[in-house]
Amino acid sequence: MTTRDTYDIVVIGSGLAGLSVAMTAAQGCDAAIALIEGRAVGSNNPTPMTFADVLEQFDLTSCITARYRRFTFHSPLGGRSSHTFDSFPLVAFDYRRACVELLNRSRAVGDVTFINSQATRLVRDATGRWHIGTRDGEQVSASLLVDASGRRLFTARALGLPYPRMFSHCFGQVLEGGTVPDREEAFFLTPSRLFGGGGGWLYPLADGRVSFGYATLSQTAIFPGHAVKTSYYRALQEFQPYSEWLANARPISTEIGTIPIFPLQRFVYPGLMQVGDAAGQATIWACMGTAAALVGGQLAGRVVAQAHREQKYSVAILKAYQRQWDQKYRRVYRQAAWLAPLIWHLEDINWNQQLQQLQQLTPEQMLARLRINWPLLPWWKILLIRAYGLAGRARRGLARGLFQGPVVHAEQSRG
Repeated sequence: MTTRDTYDIVVIGSGLAGLSVAMTAAQGCDAAIALIEGRAVGSNNPTPMTFADVLEQFDLTSCITARYRRFTFHSPLGGRSSHTFDSFPLVAFDYRRACVELLNRSRAVGDVTFINSQATRLVRDATGRWHIGTRDGEQVSASLLVDASGRRLFTARALGLPYPRMFSHCFGQVLEGGTVPDREEAFFLTPSRLFGGGGGWLYPLADGRVSFGYATLSQTAIFPGHAVKTSYYRALQEFQPYSEWLANARPISTEIGTIPIFPLQRFVYPGLMQVGDAAGQATIWACMGTAAALVGGQLAGRVVAQAHREQKYSVAILKAYQRQWDQKYRRVYRQAAWLAPLIWHLEDINWNQQLQQLQQLTPEQMLARLRINWPLLPWWKILLIRAYGLAGRARRGLARGLFQGPVVHAEQSRG
């Protein structure tokens, strides 16, 4: 149990986004901060890949477990786009260790209390204070609430606020004993009807281990787990050369989770801010959430500190976070949101063509594409691409219908 029930700020969730908010706010003001987390700190994402300079910026390089100087985008039909960098700009890291590190720093610089219980109830009283009840019966209150609850979408569910439009359901394993030939090369696997519309990954890790997985997309946060697992195991058995590399590998842990994607139009309400996956801030184009969580949390934490110093928690004060995020990211995400439906529905043969074009990029351009979805296109070109892509999908759908129609009719006749 906690020693008090009244705080200035409550943060729901102790992943990277929530901890970035708490640490930044603690550095900038003397607020009493409560972190409410229903599971272990950093339990939701054990081996992500991100950019080395992001971890350097947040002094988390001690959490790096593997470094990559080569990056390959690969389709099931064999198409590849490979780039080699002069340094090691991409890394895998220990998510849990990074979260524990940020929690310890937050406690060292400020008045931060960790409450290890799941938030279950939420009410705002007439004075504007939030009252949060936990699964273990604790009651805490605060003037400002920051929702960093990730896929739980705590405030969206509790208050009936908008949800992100799409969800990426990931399933993978950390395996040992495989024969990955290059430990300094990371792979992104293209979306595929066979294995998963959200794409996949293979990251060599330390001590001969490897992370391999695939993602399936849906418009709901709840999705049949068996369907995601079935697609993953099919990729593990059929997607060459990975099925050969991992044929004799042994699974040592499972990686499973849901990532809300497409950022919300609004992150700020009276006395309330949403950040990280709870705001749909993972990058749509590569499903990298680490940089978005840390940077978005930092932007939010600075505004939290300012609001506490002024003792004002209105939208007029808190919207500085929304404004800064929009200026930094909104155009990039909007372009990705417009083009994502076309990209996710590409056939494998079309991906081969796309990868030939990506291969023409310089290593620096490829890295920029992963980071900020480079290049940013004018709106007329985005609309033209989307119109052309939708027309192509319609033509392919019509062709399938023409070829499949007689077969369906014959089956019905025999019935």
